[in-house]
Amino acid sequence: MLSSLSSAQLVIITAIFIALSLGGITVALRSSLKKNQVMSRRLAGSKPKEKQSSTKSRAAPPKMIAELGQHLTLPGAEEITRIRFKLSQAGFYSAKSIPTFYAIRLMSLIIPVFGLLAYWALFASNLPPEKLVFAAIVMIILGLFGPDLYLRQRINKRKLQARDGFPDMMDLLIACIEAGLGLDAALSNVSKELGKRFPVIQINLDLLNLELMAGRTRPEAFKNFADRLGLDEVKSLNIMLKQSEEMGSSLGTALRTFSDEMRTKRMLRAEEKAMALPAKMTVPLILFIFPTILMMMFLPAAARLSKAFM
Repeated sequence: MLSSLSSAQLVIITAIFIALSLGGITVALRSSLKKNQVMSRRLAGSKPKEKQSSTKSRAAPPKMIAELGQHLTLPGAEEITRIRFKLSQAGFYSAKSIPTFYAIRLMSLIIPVFGLLAYWALFASNLPPEKLVFAAIVMIILGLFGPDLYLRQRINKRKLQARDGFPDMMDLLIACIEAGLGLDAALSNVSKELGKRFPVIQINLDLLNLELMAGRTRPEAFKNFADRLGLDEVKSLNIMLKQSEEMGSSLGTALRTFSDEMRTKRMLRAEEKAMALPAKMTVPLILFIFPTILMMMFLPAAARLSKAFM
């Protein structure tokens, strides 16, 4: 009976092994995120709510994975720089995030394959080899692209959060500038005010302030800030600040004009999504609502015809 398993059943069993392995990896990533949140609170100057013992226990699984990653052969400097940039966009700022990421990639490849081999050896020794090879190839492909897809999903989620909080950031920045504060002090106050509502912007503003305090030039620091958030609005803000500094124009007036333009663009994006909604609703209407309406219309007539013929 085990040898007569279909390909669909084998794929389902394979998916269960992958889900179990990725579940453990997700737990490790969440505990790593807890550690990153504690680091962000320390940057903001607030005390973490969790006790020190619980923080250490939650950070233990990523530490073990990071130690495993340190024994791996990492790629060249360019690839490490690219992965570090993606991890920073996804919210992983720890120094051990790169070996942890490569260790997770290795585990996502090895654990499902070993689970499949264990299942084959214990419960399905008569399974055809072609089905076993097919399941192993599916597991390897999912394990190879799974961590990258997870990173991409987190980056897109953080971009949406940053885009939602960017107008509030501009309003607070304009209020601080018009109150007489300098740009650096205004950025520090905005970071404190946005910490609870938009932590994505808050931690990137803290990194921006640290770069400015370390002596990095303002255009370069703002360029890194825009690259981490990945928003076109922040890149436009960087260009506007650079032009305002070079020409000597009023910073408050330039920021207010820029904020009005960003609000206009956001309204245009909302109108564009609203205009695309009828086209997106066409397929659900045809597949689900229209057959139901036809059934409600023709069902009484079909019932009467069946009674007439009976």
